[in-house]
Amino acid sequence: MKSKIKGVVIMAAALLPLVAAARSAPASSGRPQFWNEGPCFWMDGSRMSNGGPGCSGRKSFEIPLVVDSAGPKTVEVTAQGATPSNNVCCQAVGAFRDGTALGVSGRVCLSVFGPPQVITLVGAFVPSAGYLYVNCLVDLNGWVDSVNYTP
Repeated sequence: MKSKIKGVVIMAAALLPLVAAARSAPASSGRPQFWNEGPCFWMDGSRMSNGGPGCSGRKSFEIPLVVDSAGPKTVEVTAQGATPSNNVCCQAVGAFRDGTALGVSGRVCLSVFGPPQVITLVGAFVPSAGYLYVNCLVDLNGWVDSVNYTP
């Protein structure tokens, strides 16, 4: 009986890397793409909004994502805007460690306004020893809530 249990434990340990659990990241783990736009982003819980005093127009916000392996990645960003004037448009970027982009999803914008919506990004590819991040263009009073992805 002991050897059967040991065999099951060894098999489970061998298969574990093949089953990648999804991960989530709050928007507050990101930062403005341009440091001078930092005061434009406000945090509510872990959500981020473009709405600081004296700010207007669209601002760029990036969220780094920890990956476990190279390959294609699908990323889901939960975002919201009350109207088309408060839109959020995101893309996922897989890059070489020198910063050169390799696989970039198309930029996808909210198509429904009011409650939070999921923006699905397909097409990012992370090379070996590369990294992944999400870039969102956030209109005034638009919100980025969270990111879900498979590492």
